[in-house]
Amino acid sequence: MTALRIGLAALFLMIAVTVQTSVLTNIAVAGVTCDLTLIVVIALALSRGPEWGAIAGFVGGLMLDVVPPADHTAGRWALSLAIAGYIAGLIRRETSGSPVGPLGVALTVVLGTAVSFFIFSATGSLLHDPSVDWGEFGVRLGIAAGYDVVGAIVVIPLVMWIMGRVQPARERRRVAP
Repeated sequence: MTALRIGLAALFLMIAVTVQTSVLTNIAVAGVTCDLTLIVVIALALSRGPEWGAIAGFVGGLMLDVVPPADHTAGRWALSLAIAGYIAGLIRRETSGSPVGPLGVALTVVLGTAVSFFIFSATGSLLHDPSVDWGEFGVRLGIAAGYDVVGAIVVIPLVMWIMGRVQPARERRRVAP
């Protein structure tokens, strides 16, 4: 079952990166689009924990770093999404594995967006990326957070439901009377 979970997570990440880089770029506002990969990473972190969140974030971010039209130094999205996924997983752990409510999910998405956006911009500044503009950081972060919360309404419940359906037999026996 672990192999099936890993395969499903990889499939979700590939679909997210493909849709984000091919479809969602056409509906950008102020150069900001819905970060579907981040939403999938947060969904995986909320369903499996911080380790899954960090690994899914690293893999999803690395895909974003190498898939065209990537125009930045490779590894920036991998670092950003790995940390955001780890933090989202910690939120799941702090709630003792119980389901995080809709408000908690929305706040987790906003926090993940803020963390990933800040780390991506900070690494860009350190590497002298001319596309980083701290003057519009707040506006772009607000647009990104709004986009991501709207996208999360659809994506997170779907990913968490599918990941919850794939449980090892021993976990299912513990729940059943």
